[in-house]
Amino acid sequence: MLTGLKVILIGSDKMVAATDLLDVGLYSPSEAALYARVKTNLMNRWIFGTKQGSSVILPQLGPPENSEEKDVTFLDFVQTLAIRRIRLEHPGIPLQAIRNAYFRAKEYYKVPYPFALSNTRIGLFGPPEDPKRQVIWLCLEENEEGVKKYFQLTGKKYNNQMIGEVVRTYAHRLVFDDTTKLACKYIAYPTTRNAEEVIVMDPKFRFGEPFFESCGYTARTLFDAYRSEGSPERVAAIYGVKPEQVELAIEYFDYLRPSAA
Repeated sequence: MLTGLKVILIGSDKMVAATDLLDVGLYSPSEAALYARVKTNLMNRWIFGTKQGSSVILPQLGPPENSEEKDVTFLDFVQTLAIRRIRLEHPGIPLQAIRNAYFRAKEYYKVPYPFALSNTRIGLFGPPEDPKRQVIWLCLEENEEGVKKYFQLTGKKYNNQMIGEVVRTYAHRLVFDDTTKLACKYIAYPTTRNAEEVIVMDPKFRFGEPFFESCGYTARTLFDAYRSEGSPERVAAIYGVKPEQVELAIEYFDYLRPSAA
């Protein structure tokens, strides 16, 4: 992915070298699309923009110089999960409305990654039967009494019925940094945090590739070994892991296989 030493911009206009990117997580658009369970062309559209329209978010590493240098970071990936959830639950909401909400949130709240914060709430106002008339609200803060302060980010500000939140259904699988409040880990599989064994995506390890915290192997390593050896028990003996871990890796890639969006 990284093609040599280069200087680029990250988030808050901080100049860094490619050698400092080890903790941000790096994926190709096709890899990020696989892990988010969407098509690659959607991932490219949402992060980088295509002939069909502008990007929905700003890529953390800035616009790529060419199609071969499209690197998706962990925070890019997390923010596309929010877009995916909105589009799955409310397909009538246009991408331009989500894009407007994202950029207005950046300006209003002065945050670089509004869809990747622990206190972000995203929802809709408007007639439930008419998605085109629905508008997006976003909340990132509370008032002095601890009541959430909602800020409508798109559309007109009258005759709107609050429909409710649309994004938190994926956020329970995220772990957030106590200091930055940004997502720092994603429970990739199973889709619950209280499972005894989990596959996680952590940008501080293996460039964010899904892996087992318990043994350190990537899910891809155990899955590919299974395809080669043909037996979870055989792979477990070779790699010194439990057959259940190999089976979980198999389940994970079966879970990724169907395109859900």
